[in-house]
Amino acid sequence: MTGSAATAHEAAFEELKEFLLLPEEDAHPVHEVRGCVCRQCGGRSFEVAVMAEDEGSVRRTCVSCGTHGFIADSAEFWDDDEEIEVCACTCGHEEFAAAAGFSLYEDGESDDVRWVYVALRCESCQEIGVYEDWKIGYGPSGLLLDQV
Repeated sequence: MTGSAATAHEAAFEELKEFLLLPEEDAHPVHEVRGCVCRQCGGRSFEVAVMAEDEGSVRRTCVSCGTHGFIADSAEFWDDDEEIEVCACTCGHEEFAAAAGFSLYEDGESDDVRWVYVALRCESCQEIGVYEDWKIGYGPSGLLLDQV
């Protein structure tokens, strides 16, 4: 990755992180933000799909090498036979930088995840939004922090 590409990816992550950490009315506070990076090639641009009927199933596909990855516990619920929706920005573009924000239980005794928010930043117009979020209703679930 060239220096300018690395800087652009770092800037995209910082924007996603800042967005996810903003307090939202009627939402759980985000305590941890992790950027999505392809485990195969290190790419940071993705096409992102969600299952139409199942909240909490997000698959990202690296635009550089085509490797699929799942966010948090999505792999457990993903079903290729179900209807899948490809995420698209309001500008029509379908390639994104992606990050997951995690709300943790505030009991101070565990790192269990309470809620996951998946934010995407359009690679074309840089618009940012939360495209999917879901509750994690089990523990231990701290391992999900590394599954982005």
